[in-house]
Amino acid sequence: DWVDIGGVRMSVSQAANPYLVPKLYDTLHHQIPPLSTFSPSESPIVTEFDSQESLEHIRWIAQKFVVGQDVYLLGPPGPERRRLALRAAELFGKEVEYIAICRDTTESDLKQRRELKSGHSVFVDQSPVLAALHGRVLVLDGIEKAERGILPLLNNLLENREMNLEDGRSLVGPGKWEMLR
Repeated sequence: DWVDIGGVRMSVSQAANPYLVPKLYDTLHHQIPPLSTFSPSESPIVTEFDSQESLEHIRWIAQKFVVGQDVYLLGPPGPERRRLALRAAELFGKEVEYIAICRDTTESDLKQRRELKSGHSVFVDQSPVLAALHGRVLVLDGIEKAERGILPLLNNLLENREMNLEDGRSLVGPGKWEMLR
């Protein structure tokens, strides 16, 4: 399957975990009939509720996806950036990991948390780690609120694709991985 937005053609992924792909995200803002009311040939991939401005932004996001670049959305306070990111992920069939960043966000929120399971202490991967390991879209909502203590960690993850995890594993980018092999 393909989606074409303003001449930018992207393949629509078949998600391994469909529950991680946003579905009808715009129903929070508009009344869109459920997909079950449409036949497969008229499924509302791009709906009349997608404004021209939104489609232009989603087209730009698609261009970035096609060339393998990251997307950083800037804008005034409010839900619009998140809505665009989740709508684009929905259209492209991409799985999403989401984290809302605030002043209280710690390294553990971005890497791993230690939890008790069946009487044993285990490390549980958090959204950024899960996104990196499984090739998912990572939405960092409110990154402008991040405290100085976690900025180097975020920078290293986003720029170098590297992170040392508490359980002894390390994440490395594909380019560096190929060099190490």
